[in-house]
Amino acid sequence: MSAAATQSSPTPRKARSAKPAADNGLERRRELGQFFTPPEVAGFMLDFLEAIHGAKFSPSTRLIDPACGEGVFLRVAHERGGLPPTGLFGADIDEVLAPGWRKDPLLSGATLLLANGLLDAPQAGIVEGTFDLVVGNPPFSGTGLRDLLRLLEDSPEGASPQERDFFEPCYLKEGLAKPLKPLSLQERAELDRLLRAVSQYSCWRLDAEVAEEEAADSESAPRELFAAAELFDRRRPTASDYERTAHLIAHWPPDRPLDISRPELRDTVRRLAGTAIEVFFTERFLRLAKRGGLIAIIVPESIVASDRVGPLRLWLLRRMDLLSVVTLPQKVFTGAGANARTYMLFARRRAQDRPDGQYSLDPAEQSAEEQKLVWMVEPQDDAPNFKLEAFLAGLLPRVRQKRKQLWPYLL
Repeated sequence: MSAAATQSSPTPRKARSAKPAADNGLERRRELGQFFTPPEVAGFMLDFLEAIHGAKFSPSTRLIDPACGEGVFLRVAHERGGLPPTGLFGADIDEVLAPGWRKDPLLSGATLLLANGLLDAPQAGIVEGTFDLVVGNPPFSGTGLRDLLRLLEDSPEGASPQERDFFEPCYLKEGLAKPLKPLSLQERAELDRLLRAVSQYSCWRLDAEVAEEEAADSESAPRELFAAAELFDRRRPTASDYERTAHLIAHWPPDRPLDISRPELRDTVRRLAGTAIEVFFTERFLRLAKRGGLIAIIVPESIVASDRVGPLRLWLLRRMDLLSVVTLPQKVFTGAGANARTYMLFARRRAQDRPDGQYSLDPAEQSAEEQKLVWMVEPQDDAPNFKLEAFLAGLLPRVRQKRKQLWPYLL
């Protein structure tokens, strides 16, 4: 497939906004949680991975950005990294971007899909665990998986009053048009496919006992990371309940639609729809990387610091080695309507996962092997004459110099 190739998305975005087509700029990006990456940041992230690797990447390297937007990471990988387009893959849900892909000569020959980046596309070569490099700036704070709620509205029971009361303000706040007509057979089949796929992720069912006000305290999270917790009219489902439901969905006959009238499936839809999209994409980046593959991802502060995401961080660190965390100045995405603190995470997927229960986030409980150095960098962006490009460029010689000292296990 070439840059002109497209694929139908399980959650099409052609006319999801209540605003006229002419107003599909900043508001549309906010709706989808899109904050496009400046080229100098994308270039730095690819250069940083190359410095970690210790050499130019082979022409056979496979690279993917599962939320590629305009394709900046793919362009940089080809133009500066020298990777051939045949090894570059990208996906995005926003069909407004497709014409730009087709017109960009640097993306000619790359595999670009108009599709949900959380889903595999085997026919296009996008399969978990097959990529040498997974890079990008996935969406955060957008509408996420709320389209799944339409399955509840479309079921014989319909959405409960609590669900309508909770999610209607979300729709209005995001400027979304409320669904006015029943789902078509195709729309329902696409949402059924999406539900089957994302239910097999781990992030949404990792349990955490955190005070309810914690999520509201984080400026980087405009809504709760797991917002649907208050919608259950029975006892609140546990991580074990969700585990059993995920197993049920995994073994549901593929030729039979999921029965959304079942209480456990309705609970799962609520939980998935109320889980922040950045949580899913953080797990997706790890899943796409092959064993030993490198990951570079921009995440909001909630992923790095929120207690509510602690179980996800522990899950990730059992499966990857975190190499470096570089803080970005808040002003990087101000022009796109975001003023959140964001971070660049660099990691390597482990050759073998650490056993569950044998890794702790507490340094006092970690073994020598677990206490691997993580290079933490924070810019002094309030200093006079601070320039982001100069700051990033100054880090690269340091990482090349410190590579053997910081990450001897990569040699």
